[in-house]
Amino acid sequence: MRSPFRIFAALVALVLLNSTVAARAATLAEVLDAAWQADAQWSAALRTWEAEQQNVIQGRSGLLPSVNASYSWLENRREFPDLGIPTQESTDQTLTFTLAQPLFRPGAWNAYKQSDAATSVAAAQFQQSRQDFFLRVAEQYFGVLRAWENLTSIRAEERAIGRQLEQTRERFDVGLVPITDVYEAEAAYDLTRVELIVLESEFDIARDRLEALTGRTWQSLAALRDELPLSGPEPAEPTQWVELARQQNPALLASLHESEAARYLARQETSAMAPTVDLVAQHQRYKTDLDIPGGLGTTGQDINSTAYGIEVNMPLFAGGGLNSRRKQAALRHAASQDIYQQTWRDVGQQTLATYRMVSANAQRITARAQAIRSAESALEATEAGYEVGTRNIVDVLNAQRTLFAARRDYANARYEYIIDSLGLKALAGVLEEQDLQQVNNWLEPMNQVELDRVRDDSPLNN
Repeated sequence: MRSPFRIFAALVALVLLNSTVAARAATLAEVLDAAWQADAQWSAALRTWEAEQQNVIQGRSGLLPSVNASYSWLENRREFPDLGIPTQESTDQTLTFTLAQPLFRPGAWNAYKQSDAATSVAAAQFQQSRQDFFLRVAEQYFGVLRAWENLTSIRAEERAIGRQLEQTRERFDVGLVPITDVYEAEAAYDLTRVELIVLESEFDIARDRLEALTGRTWQSLAALRDELPLSGPEPAEPTQWVELARQQNPALLASLHESEAARYLARQETSAMAPTVDLVAQHQRYKTDLDIPGGLGTTGQDINSTAYGIEVNMPLFAGGGLNSRRKQAALRHAASQDIYQQTWRDVGQQTLATYRMVSANAQRITARAQAIRSAESALEATEAGYEVGTRNIVDVLNAQRTLFAARRDYANARYEYIIDSLGLKALAGVLEEQDLQQVNNWLEPMNQVELDRVRDDSPLNN
């Protein structure tokens, strides 16, 4: 029998364990797992890819044998009123099996190659959807954290300016400052309240988007660590990223395969004017039952026939439609080549621009951190000058707003660095799940953002 002390100790341990689990916030990896199951856009992309894989099977079918069967059952009644012949009634049954093996069908071959290129287009589009999914999950997750930090900052700014307003009013009551200082502080406070309303709305929108993506409500999310690995893009050579993107970017590959599909369609329309040759085999059974007039019974025939040989077909004239479709397909192929060239240039330019943004963001985060320290020092000096009368209230308010703006800029730069880094990999076509797992290591599960508390603690709700 267990002692009461042991039972009590076990209960305490269980309570502590549950509180530890409850205190742990959801991470990016957990949000990603939920999004795999709930995101309808990703599910649609997956189903579309599965459906598009049937294209190559359908295209190949034009080169393989086809077997058809047909059956007919007919009741015939023949009347001969002018000849005096009794009416004849018969039953005819026909069963036919036909086998056709294409021997020469250039149109079918080009249709098969076109379907193969179309499947490659679908594969590239699916890869693009997969990378878009990873990027979308990261954007929604860090979008909530970014909105939370901006909201937390503006609330702190509102409280600071509110305290400054109270102090200014007290100074005015004792005659230390003019009424204009009160008006300046009130104006600054009102502007901060306006920004607070906007940022609270942005936070609610970001949280709702994350819930729509994952199909569930999140109580808390893990916050970002204070220190981030700001090494910049690896490799550090921008031309390597551009070359990688021009080789593996899914959108660029899709455009390339679309051009190939258009080329085979043009060939298919051209070959539609060429002859086709098929090997044909047919077996037919014909059976008829004829009623003999006068009640003399029935008679009939049972015939089996087998035929095989070569069948050649060649279109001669179709009102000019064949030649028109050939020209149309050729022009569309030329247009697809132009689209590919433009996509090739756009992908290179976007990759280079994103590389530069990531490199700049890595340096900007360090500069933003220094700007915060400088703004804090400037605020302290301005407040000291205000106490001795060398600075006015406007200087203090501007210094406060500069400090809080610097803090928000620093937070935004950190999130932009993460998203742009993932976006650079997506442009290069190498963004995978392990990249999000790596970013997940930059979070602190025990340092959590209480989403419901952020909403409930709003001064506008009090």
